[in-house]
Amino acid sequence: MPPASLIPDRQLTFSPELAETIGLEEAVLLQALGSHLNGADDWAPLSVTALQKTLSFWSLDHIATLIAKLVALGIIHQQPSQDPNIVLLSAAASNARDVQRSTASNAQTTSYGHPDWQPSDDLIELLVLNHGIPQSFINSAQASFMLSNSSEAETQFRRHILTRWRDTQKQEAKQTKAHAFEISTPASFDRDWTPSQDALEILAQADIDIVFAESVRAEFILYWSERGGPPKEVNSRFVEHVRRRWLKHTSQMHHSTEPTRIPRNWEPDTSVYETLRLAGIEQADAQTLLPEFVMYWVDSNEVHTSWNSKFLQHVKRQCRSAGYGEQHGGETGRGGAGGSHRSKDRSLSDDLTDTSWAN
Repeated sequence: MPPASLIPDRQLTFSPELAETIGLEEAVLLQALGSHLNGADDWAPLSVTALQKTLSFWSLDHIATLIAKLVALGIIHQQPSQDPNIVLLSAAASNARDVQRSTASNAQTTSYGHPDWQPSDDLIELLVLNHGIPQSFINSAQASFMLSNSSEAETQFRRHILTRWRDTQKQEAKQTKAHAFEISTPASFDRDWTPSQDALEILAQADIDIVFAESVRAEFILYWSERGGPPKEVNSRFVEHVRRRWLKHTSQMHHSTEPTRIPRNWEPDTSVYETLRLAGIEQADAQTLLPEFVMYWVDSNEVHTSWNSKFLQHVKRQCRSAGYGEQHGGETGRGGAGGSHRSKDRSLSDDLTDTSWAN
């Protein structure tokens, strides 16, 4: 045997669109009255008791209240009857579709049963300013407003708009919460990845060569790819990476630790002359020793990490051996005391490898 159905044989139907417009109970009752209403101004007697048997979940008083609501909405007309169990009804609209069409055509300016009523400007201003409801929303929600009592029109309209606005806000909050749990597809992070324009502008403002930033981009991509993907603040991390590499690069350019050969046009830094001046040796005297110094080390083909230090040692040694300190009122050099310390008695190689000046 087939399983028993959870839905009973006798069913009531109603229009969801009509229920949204005039209310659920009113739509159910109007659907039940459909077979009793022939047309406008065609009065049909209806037994309330018989109708209550069809709508057994409502009392007679509740059915009478709903009929009064449909009359107030202007959907049906009613005439008084001598028999309290009999009501005389006629349809103001031929069917539910006509009711919906009538509602849509007069959405902005009318209400059921009160076609001339409109909300006041003060009421609309109150809803906009006090409740933060856009006027466009108020105009659109007015289409579904049904006025049942003209004496409380302002209050009914205010409640209607607030209810619709709160429902809309709740729906938007649910959608936002649902989107919050969605996992967005991460941006591609491969060899074609490029930093944002904002990151490049920050590097340019720091006087960092953009060509240099491009040269370390592949290194940055490889570093984070091997760690499973880019960091959340990928552009900020790229700026930090470029700054560190640029600082190291410029530091190496000015303070190289790699041994190099001396170029033929080599010149000492100005700091060398300043250091010699503190020792009482003028820059002009030191410069007279520069050609011989460069020629010697070019011919030797040796490499050193600091030619400035070598030149500093050479000048001090030569000036001390020549008694430069005594001639200029400075300290007496140890090299001026004996003939073995005279410059003409020593080779340049001995002078350049001598470290006695540091003792």
